[in-house]
Amino acid sequence: MRTQTASREAIAIIGMGCRFAKADGNGQFWDNLRSGHDAMSRDPGLDTEGDTRRIGAWGLMPDRLRFDHRIAGFTTPPTGHDPQHGLLFESLWAAAEDAGVRLSEVGHATALYAGCARTRHVERAAFEEVANRDATFSGPHFSYFQNLQRESVMLDASCATGLVAIHMASQSLRLGACDYALAGGVAVMETEGYYDYTPNGIYSSEGVCRPFDISSTGTVPGDGVGAVLLRRLDDALRDGDPIHAVIRASAVGNDGSSKAGFLIPGIPGKIRVVRQALAQVGLTGADLSYVEAHGVGIPLNDQIEATALTEALGPNGQPLAIGSVKASVGHTDTAAGFAALIKTVLALKHRFLPATPNAREPIEELIKGGERFSILPEGRTWAAVDGPRRAGVMSAGIGGTNAFAILEEFPDAAFSSATA
Repeated sequence: MRTQTASREAIAIIGMGCRFAKADGNGQFWDNLRSGHDAMSRDPGLDTEGDTRRIGAWGLMPDRLRFDHRIAGFTTPPTGHDPQHGLLFESLWAAAEDAGVRLSEVGHATALYAGCARTRHVERAAFEEVANRDATFSGPHFSYFQNLQRESVMLDASCATGLVAIHMASQSLRLGACDYALAGGVAVMETEGYYDYTPNGIYSSEGVCRPFDISSTGTVPGDGVGAVLLRRLDDALRDGDPIHAVIRASAVGNDGSSKAGFLIPGIPGKIRVVRQALAQVGLTGADLSYVEAHGVGIPLNDQIEATALTEALGPNGQPLAIGSVKASVGHTDTAAGFAALIKTVLALKHRFLPATPNAREPIEELIKGGERFSILPEGRTWAAVDGPRRAGVMSAGIGGTNAFAILEEFPDAAFSSATA
């Protein structure tokens, strides 16, 4: 089985760090996912009646504005700082620590690709104030603190930012531009614990996210920060790095104008990135047994995504479950791709497919794909397949950016998890 994953193009995920709703770290995140319950915080005391109303629901992460300033690189607690910067730094550090890698030893060969949500207005005042608060400088600031000397690039592809950052970090490794690549994303809004609902908007009328369910009314926001440390698989194997899972391929594209409007997702663009990623490694849709979808819970968006996924992956092959972490922790914006990827990596390691909470009855567009496709009202063991377990991860952003990655279990990681 090892020879199936070992290839020049394969990328090893050797470290992960995250904080999401009610989860301070990878372990708590997995425990919450495995439980099958959503981790949303809800306040029933807020106004929940009327056409325009305030709904008390949010994926609140622990200590959402606090971070260890020493880990982040500051000698003293910063003031006037966007806390998202420090949260991102902390998660990037956690990914390196999870891998057992000292950035002080590999910084000369380490690249960084990251995204930081633009949630705060920054006046163009003194340079120092701008650098401490503007999302543009959060990644380079970490590279400065940790003496990272390869690319340090900030990205903004809306909700697709996370998976695009992972794709670009992987490409940098494949090109030999770096030997280690960090990818991270953070989004913590100034609003805390509630959102304002309006009819025909993107938010749920009930404070519950139900991806690919016929009763879904919209999405629910959430806080999030996540990061991964990547290496070429051959290098990770040579040096004995811990390998959580393997990225076999990834693809990024845009819908262009082949859709009903700029803000509306397109079907052809999603089909293209799925098929491009599969073709890169000689796979077909039949080789995947799980897809962690973008799945925001907005009816139109889910209908479009389900149509694209079922057409791109086809009706033949092993049973294929469709899930979405947004039902568990909310839509984490710039960090959404990291929530999706880290969830999928943990599912591969533990050989368990977590439930998509609150989703019970699949939409017609998913049913039309054939009996192969299903949602996951309950978690279940990830059944053995012919060859390694493989999964797809899908992200999409306003403006038409689509990203799709193919992940594969790593035998040693799966064995260690199963016997722990």
